Amino acid sequence: MLDNLNQDVSILQPSLQMTDSQVQNRIRQMKMEDPDDQTCYQRFCNLFTIEYYREYFDVTTDLVIAKVVNAFNPFSGTFFDIGGGIPELYGPFWILNTLIFTTALSVNIIKYMQLQPGEHFEYQFQIVPILTIFMYLKTLIVPMIYRVALKCVSQDRLTLLHCFTIYGYSAVVMIPISLLNSIPNPAIQWMLLVYVLFAQTSFLTSNFNQELKYLPKEKKYMIVGLVAVVQITIMILYKFYFFSSINYQQLGLVKKRTTTHLLSHILGAN
Repeated sequence: MLDNLNQDVSILQPSLQMTDSQVQNRIRQMKMEDPDDQTCYQRFCNLFTIEYYREYFDVTTDLVIAKVVNAFNPFSGTFFDIGGGIPELYGPFWILNTLIFTTALSVNIIKYMQLQPGEHFEYQFQIVPILTIFMYLKTLIVPMIYRVALKCVSQDRLTLLHCFTIYGYSAVVMIPISLLNSIPNPAIQWMLLVYVLFAQTSFLTSNFNQELKYLPKEKKYMIVGLVAVVQITIMILYKFYFFSSINYQQLGLVKKRTTTHLLSHILGAN
């Protein structure tokens, strides 16, 4: 009996940095360790229950703020030291949805700024589902790629949920940049996106390097190269799909329309 109590205490030792809900979920998991005590549904379908994910959304405001601040420092390398390195999905979920909103807002601001006198503005609501699919797909697929790569270099400490957490928080730097992208200037937008690319890649690689510091340099460079290639691909898709047609094609059309409108107005007045 005493041995079992000591074992339970040792398992719950990390709970000093957990919330009450996370501690309860840990106890629930301990009770379910014996396969004979589990139902068929608990064995194979627990992943699809709300209870399974509840502990990953039960976090404190101070913890989320600390992680957000850390994500704005590309070279911190201390992200996994915050909150005991326990993964959570609350911060990434709200960062992702905020980014969808700010990007859609930015696209509509550009559309509004390009209106000609007398033209009626229509909100581009159709871009919201496209943005949602794009953002959620990349947030699901990219961490899986990183997890597989880490597994290939024999790094098992960072789970898939750790990859979801750090990748979700790395996107927070895109929120203010997505709003600044409403400036209808291709050069400025490219500079902003290059900064995002640099900041996100540096943040991810600096934190992954802390976990890979004992591995050979070749394996480290492989992870760094993979992160860079993935981030460059995403930024190119983001730029050319959501902003390219507006910046290059429509701005040119606006200039032509404005010149034509002024000439016709002058000739008409005469």
